[in-house]
Amino acid sequence: MLIGIAGMVGSGKSTLTRALAARFGLQQAQESVDEHNPWLERFYAGGVEAMRASALQLQLHFLATRFESMRRMRGAGGSWVLDRTWYEDAEVFARGHFEEELMSELEWALYRRLYVELLHSPVARPPRLLVYLHAPLATIVERIRSRGREKERDTPDAYWAALHARYERWVGRFRACPVLSLDVREYDLVADPRAIEAIAARVRARLEPELPQTELFPGALRAPSSAVGSR
Repeated sequence: MLIGIAGMVGSGKSTLTRALAARFGLQQAQESVDEHNPWLERFYAGGVEAMRASALQLQLHFLATRFESMRRMRGAGGSWVLDRTWYEDAEVFARGHFEEELMSELEWALYRRLYVELLHSPVARPPRLLVYLHAPLATIVERIRSRGREKERDTPDAYWAALHARYERWVGRFRACPVLSLDVREYDLVADPRAIEAIAARVRARLEPELPQTELFPGALRAPSSAVGSR
């Protein structure tokens, strides 16, 4: 079984991934961002021209890493909580780069061709549940400015506004699996880890009877983790 955690940069996906994995005794797949991606620094380094020069390579790296991660997870077996999904990689980020003319039509067509083929792979079975984290743009930007990586804090607000709008459009059309939407203003797992109980109850209500009963012992679990994501 796979639970996907989706949402904007700054929405708290990684924190919720860790908390849900520990609460239910599941394996977690956290995103690995800076250490293994040679294109990310280039993309953010020099404005629009730098983004245009490296957008396709960046997105192909994310896509390849994502499906490699999924293959490893399926091979390992068991149940997982995934920090960001392959759907977002393609339908939010890569599509956004095309819409903003950071990728040409030929580059976008090549990317889409590869993505569609990979969706037919057995490792791309949809999650059992998608947990979507959302909040108004102002809340997200404030979190990025206060908690984000340096390169994210320096990114213009217009970029985040466009990304926020694409996320809302994407989740409105998403039909691959059931979606549980959480307003991130309603809890703070950093300040109050006990807030995971209310979220866990909502997740369990959607997934009974598939979740393991180890969750009857909250706080006693430390789920194994693996940095097998991509952004």
